[in-house]
Order: sequence, then C-alpha cells, then structure tokens
Amino acid sequence: MTAVAQAPGTGSRPAELAMVGRRRVDLAVARHFRATMRNDFLTPRGTPYKWQELSARLSRTVTGNPVPTVVPVRYQWQRLDARTGTPTSAQDWREWTFARGQGFDAVLLHTEVDGGDGNALDAARTNPAFTIEYPELLKAPAVDLLLMLSWDVVTFEMMCAHLITTPELRSVGGFAELQRLGGAWGELQFSTLDAVAMFRNSRTTAQHLGFGRYQGRTSAVYSTQCLDCELDSRIGPVTQQGRSSYWSTVQVDTETGDLLSAEMTEMIVATLTGADGRQVPLQKRRLVRMYLNTDAEAAEAARSAIPAARSAIPATAPTGLVDRAGDQPVEAASADHDPLTEAIRLAGRVADHVRWLTAHMDRFPQGVAEFALMGFQTMVGADPAETYQQVRTLRAGLAAAIDGDAEAEARLQARLPEHRRLLEGLLAFGEAATDETARERLPEVPGAWSYQDEPTQLAVRNHMRTVRGDIAGLLALVERLEGALSR
Repeated sequence: MTAVAQAPGTGSRPAELAMVGRRRVDLAVARHFRATMRNDFLTPRGTPYKWQELSARLSRTVTGNPVPTVVPVRYQWQRLDARTGTPTSAQDWREWTFARGQGFDAVLLHTEVDGGDGNALDAARTNPAFTIEYPELLKAPAVDLLLMLSWDVVTFEMMCAHLITTPELRSVGGFAELQRLGGAWGELQFSTLDAVAMFRNSRTTAQHLGFGRYQGRTSAVYSTQCLDCELDSRIGPVTQQGRSSYWSTVQVDTETGDLLSAEMTEMIVATLTGADGRQVPLQKRRLVRMYLNTDAEAAEAARSAIPAARSAIPATAPTGLVDRAGDQPVEAASADHDPLTEAIRLAGRVADHVRWLTAHMDRFPQGVAEFALMGFQTMVGADPAETYQQVRTLRAGLAAAIDGDAEAEARLQARLPEHRRLLEGLLAFGEAATDETARERLPEVPGAWSYQDEPTQLAVRNHMRTVRGDIAGLLALVERLEGALSR
C-alpha cells in the first residue's frame, strides 16, 4: 500500500475525494478476501508469552436486494489455517477443515448493486440481519476464534460504510466522530454453554489521511480509533472485566466505495476473577487484517461462482419493492403526484412512523429497548428524537421550496445528501426490525426482539411493511430531487 496525503492544489492527486456516497458491489461475481488474526498474550511487563494465529480466505456474495441501499450478503470461508506458539517454539500451520464452506450472513449499508437488477434476486434468500453463528459446528475454543474473526470482518465492513458516507471525511485531513459506531454493543455466545461476552464501543473517531494505491486501484486512506471500550465476559463462575482500545487503517476504492484493505491493532487490559475471588491480570494484543485477494486462485473461484449467483435471478423480475408477506410489488411512489407534493406527503408519514416507533419502544420487554435503540443509532446515525426532527426539517424544506423560493431551494439542496443518508439508515433499521420480529426466538435470549403474544408480532410486522414502502418512496424522490437540483 502506498498512501500520500496531498494538500489542496499540490501534486497530481485530488485534494478532495469525489464522494461516491454509496458503495457499489457486483451482483454476479463473488468478492474474495484474505483475513488474518494474531492474538498475543502478554505478561504484566508487556512481553508475549504465547500467541495464536489464523490465516483465512473467504468470499462475499450478494444474496439479495429487495430494499434500496440495503444489500444482504453472505460470507463463506474457503480455507482457514491456524497455529500457536511461544517465544521459543511454534507449531506448523494446520488447516481447520471444519471451517471450510461455513458462512454467516450480514448486510452492506448505503450500497447499490451493479451487474444486474438487484431487485430481481430471490427475496427468500435474503437475510437483512447479522447472524454470526455456526450452529452446525460443535462447541469448541477453535470455533470461538472463528467467531472472533467473523466479527472482525463485519467491523471492517461497517467502518467502510460509515467512512464513505461521512461528509467531514471528504477532504484530506478531514476529522469526524463516527457517531453510528460509538456506543454500539453486542453479545457473543461462545463454546461453553454458560459463556458470554459483552462488548460496547466508546467514542469512535476517524481521519482522512490521503490517497494511495492498492492492487492497482486508487484508494482513499483513513485512520480510526476507539479507546476504552467495555469488554466483559463470563465463563461459569469466572468473570472478566476489562477495557479494549483499537486503532485501524482502512483503504476504500475511490471509484466503487468498496473495501480494499483494513488492518487493526487492539489492546485488551482486563482482570479475571475466579470463583474464590482471586484476581489475575490479563493483557492481550490483537493484530487483524482483511484485504482484497486478487490472485489467480481467487479469480478462478470467482468465475466458478458466477453461474450460482446468476441462478438466483428469476426469469422475470418484479418491479418496485417486494413485499415479503405476499411477494407483491410495492410501488415506491405514485406517478400521479407531483414529486415535491408527494415527497412532502411521504415525509409527513415517515415522521409519524418515527414518532410511533419512539413511543412503541417504551413497551419493549426489559433489556430489549436498549438493544433496539443501539441498533437504531448504529444504522440511522441519530436517536429516534433527532431522526424525527430531521424528517420534519426535510418536510419543511420541501414545503418552502415548492413555491420556487431560490434561497429555500439552495438550503434544501445543501441538506439533501444528509437527508438521503438518514433515510437509507432508517430503511435498513426497519428491514432488520421486520426480520427480528419474524424470528421465533425465546424471550429470555439476550438481544431478541420477541414479543409475548402473536397478535402484537403480526401488528408490528404489518406496520413495518407499510413503513418500508413509505421510506423507500421518499428516498426515491429525494434522490430525484438531489439529481435535479445538482444540474
């Protein structure tokens, strides 16, 4: 990798990245990555006394796109090798064959598909939620390491999405807080039945360092840091309380907005407390990398994956959005309405939906409301109250511009990209919420969005389908206005 920061007006590279706004991914061809992880266990003096190392190849395939800008994908492990060692000895690399062919689902936010009609993919194959689990594998410490690396993959992809959609990071030297990552948390279930870990991000910041080259592609180079995150775990009577701080460097393709390379250093400082109350200090250093794999082997795998990916496309594609319940098209907006008038109407409806959701969160089961709020802020970039105000601001801006006021039109144009990103996040959250309420999960499972009674579940799912149509319609109109006003 070569990264060179350029001051305005110097050198041959642009001082400001032409903001792609959204990632573009290939519908028909799988994208191949390599991922590595090294865990160093440190003495109190900071000296490594043992280490674990993983080296893997994985692919990312688009599995559907029934909702604009929210692209479900599946990651599949093609090969995973591991070894352990000490400062004086090291094992040989050994393939973990149990991981071959295993995979997990995730979503790419603020993303569009190229190479075909994403709406034409079979909606039954899509899963707009993060399901990082391996139920077919036996519970074992090796699977725990596979889970850790899987979460690292998703972390890098989420960073990529937030970096390319943060306006303050357009220019070289630009600095911003990634508010959608700060405060995000998750629970990880490990091999032992009574083992669980909780991780919560703290304030996350990023800076645009400059431009570089990776695998022949022009890249925008960013750095991020997140200090003193909560990291607590429990294995039976043994508990761990600690803090995690991590720093990363991410390279993003300036043309497509897709991830080219990312590397992260994480430092963990914790205390283990046994059943007898005895405390033992724990220090660990993690080095993780994920980067585009363009060697001949990956190219051959990509060619063989094309027929499988295209076979998921029906012969005739429905128009508009697909309603999962009845597989019926849902029109994004009525062609009989003036675009501005229709956008004003839909903005009012979306604001009402956000207000309804805010009130409804208060009736979530204990512990679920916090999980829902975290998911909302991570995907949308604001809490429900702030989102409601911004949608109302959009509606007011549209109403002011409809009379042809040049100043009102200029103000609206300046804020349309911000409104668009918020609507994309709101659409992604609504899709994930619909998927979660449709799952049959026990109420005591941490993170479940389950309701106690089936009528409530049905009412929420029906309401969320209506919400999805309104948000998608408003988003389509905002995009049209953004394009028209920019000309």
